[in-house]
Amino acid sequence: MWDWKYCLIELKGSFLINIGLRNNKFFVEPVFILKIEKEALSILEFLKKEFGVGNIVENKKYASYIVRGINDCLVFASKIDERKFLTSKKKDFSLWKIALEKIKNFEHLKKEGFLSICEIRDRMNLEKKRKNYKSKKYFEKLIEKGGIKFENNFEKRKKIAENLRKTYSLRNLRME
Repeated sequence: MWDWKYCLIELKGSFLINIGLRNNKFFVEPVFILKIEKEALSILEFLKKEFGVGNIVENKKYASYIVRGINDCLVFASKIDERKFLTSKKKDFSLWKIALEKIKNFEHLKKEGFLSICEIRDRMNLEKKRKNYKSKKYFEKLIEKGGIKFENNFEKRKKIAENLRKTYSLRNLRME
């Protein structure tokens, strides 16, 4: 029998990779979000307990179950069996997992890895691109113009990324 969680993820869930710039430095953030009407909040609470990661955010009409950051997304992905997906969500999840591995291994801190993740993201959720979506070509041009710099000090950037991961994980523990 097909698990209802997969049905819900197929209909209301999105596997995302947020990529952008802050203070002339890029960021890469994997995210899973599932948004439903607020009346069904107990379903999201069950999912949060089932997966053991993520947060629930509410507004007047909707509630969202959000898993963000590499550590939580890796935990979430490890509890999903992609063979149970029936729609294009299967492809999106497979691509998302590839991006997770690249981020986990700090490949996003190097130009080639960063552009590879941009390309993966371009292939995901093809029908749902936002108006302000920035494609791999946008980031290639930005790099070419010097708008994003990939310094030679990879180890220093890796250390910073490791510390950010620890800080984010600790902050999530305090929220629970």
